[in-house]
Amino acid sequence: MHLPANDARSVPDLFEAAFHADAESARDAMAALSWRGSEEVRDRAIALTRSADPVARGCGATILGELGIPERTFPNACFSAVLPLLADAVEAVVIDAIYALPKIDQSRAIAHILPFAGHDAPAIRVAAAFGLCGAETPMALQTLLKLMDDGDPDVRDWATFGIGSQSEADSAQIRSALTKALSDEDEDVRYEAIIGLGQRSDRRAVPYLVSLLRADPEDIFAREAAAKLLTLDEDTTVPTVDPISTLRTLVA
Repeated sequence: MHLPANDARSVPDLFEAAFHADAESARDAMAALSWRGSEEVRDRAIALTRSADPVARGCGATILGELGIPERTFPNACFSAVLPLLADAVEAVVIDAIYALPKIDQSRAIAHILPFAGHDAPAIRVAAAFGLCGAETPMALQTLLKLMDDGDPDVRDWATFGIGSQSEADSAQIRSALTKALSDEDEDVRYEAIIGLGQRSDRRAVPYLVSLLRADPEDIFAREAAAKLLTLDEDTTVPTVDPISTLRTLVA
């Protein structure tokens, strides 16, 4: 595996690998291109978004969505190039664009992503839920709450994660939705609901957090949620037995 910062290949060679290498090598090449974040990479990726080949258009969106990470470069140009792909005739390209836009600028992307939350295709609704993760505008929160009741478990998982762990918003409606999700048929959705309630110091999460910590004492997300519920400092390090026993006293 090539580390993006250490990849010595030229930009043309990296673009060639992004299209013609095996899947893992293609991902490495795209990561190196995004990390480089140069004008040459920007211009080539923008050109790809205008290609007749849908695979190329999606690849261009993906590269622009992470251009310059960890220090983003050319965000306005990237956003402007990816935005038209939301109207692409190929579903896979639309999905790539939905994933890319909030990585560039979530605050600008929200209004463009919201309409896709009601799309017929589950994969597009998953992308929309991902794009709204952590957003705290009233419309974004209401949309995530709606997606928590989606018929597709992956959509519910991302929506529950997005509002439970990634957002600091708190209300009776949010807590009610997270409580309902505790009994979801999907294990991942239930997990995200537990963490979300714990992060809000809601005691309804207590027995579930105890079970999580018993099953995996090193579950960092469960430990952080337990610490929050017990009003411990985030940097506090305590033996697992302490949060478990203390949590149990809350429901004794």
